[in-house]
Amino acid sequence: MDEMEQYKELFLAEAREHLQALNQYLVELENNPENLEIINLIFRSAHTLKGSARTVGFDHISNLTHHMEDILDYLREGKIPVTSEIMDLLFECLDALETMVNEIEEGITETSVDVDGLVEKIKMLKEKYLSGSVEKETAPAEEEKKEEVISTTKEEKKEEKKNKIKVILKNPTTTIKVKKTVKIPATSEEEIKKPKNLEDILEQMSKSVEVLSIIAEALEYSELITVLKKIEKLVNKVMNDSIVFTKSVMDALKYSLDAMEKIAKTVEEGKDLSNIDVDLSELSDMLDKALSTESKEVVSEEVKEYEVTLDHTKFKIDEYGERIKELFEKGYKLYHLKAKTAEDCTLKSVRLLMVLNTVQKIGEVLDTIPKEEVLKEGGGGEELEILFLSDKPIEEIQKELDAISEMEYIVVSLVDVELEVEEEEIKEEEKEEKKTEEDLQDAYKVEVVIDEECLLKSVRAYMVIKELEDLGEIVKVEPSLEMIQKGEFKDTKVIIYLITDKEPDDIKEAVLNIPEIKEVSVELPKYMEEIKTEKKVETKSHKKEVEKKKTEPPTKKASKEVTTKKSSTVQTVRVNIEKLDKLMNLVGELVINRANFAQIAEKYDIKELHNAVNRLNMLTTELQEEVMAMRMIPVSFIFNRFPRTVRDLAKALNKEVELIIEGSDIELDRTVLDELAEPLTHIIRNALDHGIEPPEEREKLGKPRKGKLILKAARERNHVLIIVEDDGRGIDPEVIKRKAIEKGLITEEEAKRMSDQEAINLIFLPGFSTAEKVSDISGRGVGMDVVKTKIESLGGSVTIYSEKGKGTRVVLQLPLTMAIILVLLVRLEDQVYAIPLTSVLDVTHIKRDEIKNIEGQDAILYRGDILPVMWLKDILNFPWNDEKSEELYIVVIERNKGKLGIVVDDVIGREEIVVKPLQGILKNIQGFAGATILGDGRVAFILDLNSV
Repeated sequence: MDEMEQYKELFLAEAREHLQALNQYLVELENNPENLEIINLIFRSAHTLKGSARTVGFDHISNLTHHMEDILDYLREGKIPVTSEIMDLLFECLDALETMVNEIEEGITETSVDVDGLVEKIKMLKEKYLSGSVEKETAPAEEEKKEEVISTTKEEKKEEKKNKIKVILKNPTTTIKVKKTVKIPATSEEEIKKPKNLEDILEQMSKSVEVLSIIAEALEYSELITVLKKIEKLVNKVMNDSIVFTKSVMDALKYSLDAMEKIAKTVEEGKDLSNIDVDLSELSDMLDKALSTESKEVVSEEVKEYEVTLDHTKFKIDEYGERIKELFEKGYKLYHLKAKTAEDCTLKSVRLLMVLNTVQKIGEVLDTIPKEEVLKEGGGGEELEILFLSDKPIEEIQKELDAISEMEYIVVSLVDVELEVEEEEIKEEEKEEKKTEEDLQDAYKVEVVIDEECLLKSVRAYMVIKELEDLGEIVKVEPSLEMIQKGEFKDTKVIIYLITDKEPDDIKEAVLNIPEIKEVSVELPKYMEEIKTEKKVETKSHKKEVEKKKTEPPTKKASKEVTTKKSSTVQTVRVNIEKLDKLMNLVGELVINRANFAQIAEKYDIKELHNAVNRLNMLTTELQEEVMAMRMIPVSFIFNRFPRTVRDLAKALNKEVELIIEGSDIELDRTVLDELAEPLTHIIRNALDHGIEPPEEREKLGKPRKGKLILKAARERNHVLIIVEDDGRGIDPEVIKRKAIEKGLITEEEAKRMSDQEAINLIFLPGFSTAEKVSDISGRGVGMDVVKTKIESLGGSVTIYSEKGKGTRVVLQLPLTMAIILVLLVRLEDQVYAIPLTSVLDVTHIKRDEIKNIEGQDAILYRGDILPVMWLKDILNFPWNDEKSEELYIVVIERNKGKLGIVVDDVIGREEIVVKPLQGILKNIQGFAGATILGDGRVAFILDLNSV
């Protein structure tokens, strides 16, 4: 594979991830148009996609995403509102991007997408919403200029002349004394140091409590349930740091852990829980004592006095010269605010946002450290600094801010400045030379190490540069940008000099989000090291902390403070799915050989051979579980497609629908998941078209205007349930019967004898439809029968529950995996067959004369009910011989049409088998789901009894 083909494969993989994310985020934005965080996520995905496309030369994609960014930029600045028209355009652009990516994958060089037409639509919408504002219309051009500033050559630069407002700081720093009343909480015990491994212990205890609680509730053991609830409460409080960690807390945790281990051991050994060697009463008292230490009652107060220094040079005040001059003429003053949250404040970013929102009401905010977007994403630490203009006096501002609780301090100082208007005429070449010499002094030195195993180091280096461009101004790149763009960069290290107001941790976090980045280090600008003695002391102490952390085992908290390396545990490697399938096939062969060895060991009964087989069994099982886990994918892989589907269908049908997704982290085998998209789409289309009523009809029925559609995944033993539920009109059994009679599918007599559930199941018949007219969405009579066939081919089943006027619930029951399954082996004459164990309810032994013929159907009396039975010979069209055994085996199975007894010659036992698909003419034989090779080398067919 040549280098360009590698670039293309990497781009396609990442492009699909970004397109899926964009689909999801755009639907979320339409539902939450005021959420700036979602707009930022959309912008970030579009920006990364643009950079990747430009790197590999797909200019049509980068061109469209660039113009999409213009719209997104205006959205997050609040210049354009999130309207239905804007969302339709963004979705149209997204569909075009998906088409272009598909064309690239298929090797089509010329795109069928009218990119120019879409770009023209974007421009027309911008003009419409911006009302012809010249200043606003030039913003995208400035953004485009920013994108290209690095690659512009000196020969293209021209002389420039402009007026500039220079802001001279008369007081670069201000120191303010703060008096703070500190409340002393009441604690009966002294706080002790937490063990280093406490977090892992608490996590394990939390899982154990959950499992033991289920067991205790099942046994109705009330005393144990009460104790477990107290343990859960204590564990949660310690994990959330909402309790004073005292010796009583530590002792209670130790005793609880010991008690749970004893309880778990008793359960494993199958003993009575009432005989456990644990004094539950004593444990309950210990837990009560530990939980009582959480008292926050104030017993005393003291006044603390300290100094807060506000360094105005942190802000690039010159950038706001014109605005400062404009508002100064109206009587405004320039202020600098510094705020810090209290130590016990739990939602620090929310509290700092309250400070920022208050200032925005008081005046006009010029700049903040950290940025507002960072705070809205839950980051930013515990401090906030704001540069703002206001016409209110400082006393009034301070009074309004002091009303905000959970703050260590909020101080405001007046920034004394002098404004000068100067005309400067400098050649661009001279300006760039000066910038290279002087700005390097003010720039962060960002050193990035790319993973040695990364195939496309130039692509990764370019992605780093594009990411850092968003954070500030890049002064210099080593090696050169030109070298990186040409793909000549083969090293693992790239150095970028960056001027930004971001914190070092923000820079590291942005870079480490890029795949295959091994390490990032950020060196502070020189001016930062010379600001003040206090700053030096602070920096030195921080360095000592870092050195100390290097010598100590890293903790979770520490990793958040100084993150320079990616943990090896989160690194991933892309593996071709064909290689994974081949590995699974090899494991399957190993499972077959394991069964063969087990039979040999049973035959010769040699102790050493038994031991060797047992060890082989353990290793094979572990390997099998690991490989199967590698094939498991969260159902979110499929579920994330449907918010867009529901949004588009609801709009086409003029309906209001809320989609609720639950259990998207449940995992399924990739083979099963790949086949699930089409059946789910059919079911969701039916729910929207036939189930959920129009808003006006729902209001008349006393329902909310907006219908509810729930898409849910849940784990049940060795199955996964996929549930699609709506609160619509439901299914009317009488309408179903009438339609079935009209189509000649059933007679009137059959309809009268049918139960409501049997009538509902008629929708699975081929060609059945209740739609009065055919639409683009449904009504062609192709759908639920296809769904049933597909799900049954996956070894699953489909069940529909519905109540007229209240809604419908469709339940898909699917196996976790199709590769290796547990079966019951049965014999018919000299041939062995396998029945999936998930379908088997029971095996019973009867005499031949117990089988009675009722209205032409063989049946037996099974646990007080009549159970229909069928002979496996009849199912498989075996000829009957004269030998008639009086003793019969019946395997009771559960299938879509209810319970059924299968008469077999003999039951061999349970076995784990590898499923092999049928090929050629065997594939079309009804009644077989596949085949397997047994340990003795014989082939056994796997029965599909749902199709009988």
